[in-house]
Amino acid sequence: MPEAKQDRTAQGGATASGPGGRAIILVVERDPHIRDLESYFLNEAGFAVEFASDGVAALEQAQKLRPDIIISEVLVPKLDGLALCRTVKRDPNLRGTVVLIFSILAVQARAREAGADAFLMKPLAEKRLVDTVRQLLAIRHASVRTGDTA
Repeated sequence: MPEAKQDRTAQGGATASGPGGRAIILVVERDPHIRDLESYFLNEAGFAVEFASDGVAALEQAQKLRPDIIISEVLVPKLDGLALCRTVKRDPNLRGTVVLIFSILAVQARAREAGADAFLMKPLAEKRLVDTVRQLLAIRHASVRTGDTA
């Protein structure tokens, strides 16, 4: 079984897990323009960003990378974002992974039912995305410190 992730700090994008101690964000997005913008915004904010264009590839990458946060669109091929979220939340090896659903579809209730930690409606707004990621990392950091990674 892989070692548990080290304790993280919620300041900016800093953690103990990614390159240069940065939080690892796995973005699951089929639109290359949105991917480019997310990459730019999240990298500028200090996060390490990885990408998958479908849900099956995202799940495989998540198993290897053990990202801090998965940001997924709902409408991705092979395994949609909501099914991906449910699968991640049931996987004991990904137990502490935060899932943010980011979609053009108004599916907040369905995202919550799937176990998502947060939902953002498109269009993409840099400040809203980065602020939400930082808030989620702060909550995750607090739960890791208290031992509550459920």
